[in-house]
Amino acid sequence: MNRMTRFRPWYRSFVSSLSGFLLPCLLLCLTPHLAPLAAAITWGVYLFLQLIYHLVLAICKRDRALSPTTSYECGDKAAAMCAVLVHGFADTPLAWTREAEALVARGWRVIVPEIDHDATASEWLETLHCAILEAKSTASHVEVWGHSMGGALSLAAVQRDSVDRLVLWAPFLAPHMGSFTAKTLFLLHRLLFLGHETLTWFPVNRHGKGSPETFYRVRRVISLRTFASALSVPKLALRAPTSVPISLLLSQHDTVVRNAPVLKRFPTARLLWAASARSSHALTNAADWEINLKRLLDEPDDTCNSL
Repeated sequence: MNRMTRFRPWYRSFVSSLSGFLLPCLLLCLTPHLAPLAAAITWGVYLFLQLIYHLVLAICKRDRALSPTTSYECGDKAAAMCAVLVHGFADTPLAWTREAEALVARGWRVIVPEIDHDATASEWLETLHCAILEAKSTASHVEVWGHSMGGALSLAAVQRDSVDRLVLWAPFLAPHMGSFTAKTLFLLHRLLFLGHETLTWFPVNRHGKGSPETFYRVRRVISLRTFASALSVPKLALRAPTSVPISLLLSQHDTVVRNAPVLKRFPTARLLWAASARSSHALTNAADWEINLKRLLDEPDDTCNSL
């Protein structure tokens, strides 16, 4: 073994020990100088992201007029049966267009209230209360149909107004039934972004080109107060009386609503699975909406899937 070969192990050990000692010392010496620089860079990046975010919000505010959210009603006011259709949070009254037309063709009166994207939970419930009162003023049989958050609102509303049946299309009860994703998103908005507004997506209409399941969405700026109200609705819904007849329409592959907790909460409800396994959470926009509607209206109340 030559001299260089004998030297290499010692040299490596020496360099390793020296670097293990000098590197921490060097970092400790430079920390007073690096810390302000690191803080300045971090703060600069944060302010830059805030600027970009608020520029995006300013641009997206121009899209608000593209997504009308006007209440409407149709059908004969003298009809004996009336349905109040409540749309979801990321939707508009137009989401129920096809179902409303089909119900009117069967002799129903239909009322579709606007769930204002800038209002609060108490204001939504007051709007729904007025719609139910209007329905009960003319009809002897009143049902409330709610999709997603509209389903949770419908459940909360029947604590004040009795109805003949609730029809819940994939009711959004997840934040208070085992999932904390929505709360986490809200918290991240409060931590990462300054201001009182946030960005989400809403559909433009139901009559664009493409398949029936295609969403035509528009960027929508909403207040964090409204976002927080949406998260509070499921908690209100869980206080609903269980004596009201309930029909559930759920999707087999829902990516928003967790079906198991919903079924556990309503073990005596009449359960219908969406006719097509392709249906997602957006049941009112699904290709099989007509089949689902027919089953809800024509199948006897005692016909249900096993829980």
